[in-house]
Amino acid sequence: MEPSLNPLLYKAHPLLFRAVDLLLHPGAYSGVEIVGLAAIFLGINQLWAVAMWQASQSLTEVRLSLRASYGLALPACVLYAPLLMTVLGDVLDHNFRLEDRVILVFAILVGSQMLGVLYGLTLRNPHGGPIGIRTGLAISLLLLLTSLPFGLVLIWLNSMFRLV
Repeated sequence: MEPSLNPLLYKAHPLLFRAVDLLLHPGAYSGVEIVGLAAIFLGINQLWAVAMWQASQSLTEVRLSLRASYGLALPACVLYAPLLMTVLGDVLDHNFRLEDRVILVFAILVGSQMLGVLYGLTLRNPHGGPIGIRTGLAISLLLLLTSLPFGLVLIWLNSMFRLV
């Protein structure tokens, strides 16, 4: 599918384009390219892991280890990083138009809701019960807010080192 026909990939950041294209056409990528893309996500997930650790400490009674935070933050990293890098790239270029990015903004909205449910049901308070959807959504939205500066840093690093 041509990128201009897919509204999600319209003038997308290369990380978003490669991630979606890998899902749509997995046979077009070699093992080295797949491992390289996975390494990029696993590397940048360190930022989200620290944010997840901090969010769980400040919003709940849950004390996560950094290893657990890393695993729980990976879905947020995979969702937020490519989408926000695309939107933030448009904002930095003074080229953001909501009618071009409505699908991306909707994907971020729906994704944050889904992450809120995931965190609300998987994180357990000290009494053994889930922390709840409301607190899970608060963690998801805090990760979204911290993703904004992370996205700017990643755009800068990509412009310096051409990682993607």
